[in-house]
Amino acid sequence: MIGDATRTPIILDISKQIFGKHECLRTLNSLETVARGTALQSAMLSPLFSVSSFIVEEYNPLPVSITYRFGSDGAPVTKELFPKGSMFPLTKTVTFDNKIGDMDLLVHYSPAAEILHGLPNQIAQYMIKAGKPKHAESPFGGSKVKFQFKVCNNIHQIPCLESTELIEEWTEEEKIAIKKPVAPTPAPAKEGEEKKDAAPVQEASKTE
Repeated sequence: MIGDATRTPIILDISKQIFGKHECLRTLNSLETVARGTALQSAMLSPLFSVSSFIVEEYNPLPVSITYRFGSDGAPVTKELFPKGSMFPLTKTVTFDNKIGDMDLLVHYSPAAEILHGLPNQIAQYMIKAGKPKHAESPFGGSKVKFQFKVCNNIHQIPCLESTELIEEWTEEEKIAIKKPVAPTPAPAKEGEEKKDAAPVQEASKTE
């Protein structure tokens, strides 16, 4: 049991009933546990301090969903990205084939999220413009495009749009010049050597 509020008798009684325990452990100073934990977490995040390796698993108590729509006439689609109990910080990537953007994106708490009464469930809203593929008019059958975005539930448990990207795949033909073979040039004959293809010289005879 940590925190000075856990010294209240009714808190102890309710905790025993929920967890089915006869006694609750109190091996740390309840007044110092929160301060020690925050100091340790700050030292782990700071590059100026070196502390022992600890694993901190953050618990997400509020499920987060996204609602998106392509174009002004598209049907809205809702999808839960960060369910209750998931860890954070965490980044999720959503990919769409044959899309170039032109999307309205809404990041909000899921209907099952237990938020305080009167608080809006909307977190952030984005308008993503359409991208321009560079090889849409390719003569080799066009290009394949993918549109993807990343939503991050950051270290402060604030969901936000991290990045958007247009991925394009295309086929390109490259022409390679082929050199023609060149006939070898015969070497010139040296002095004192006869040509192999020269005809023999005949001597003329004179009769009286």
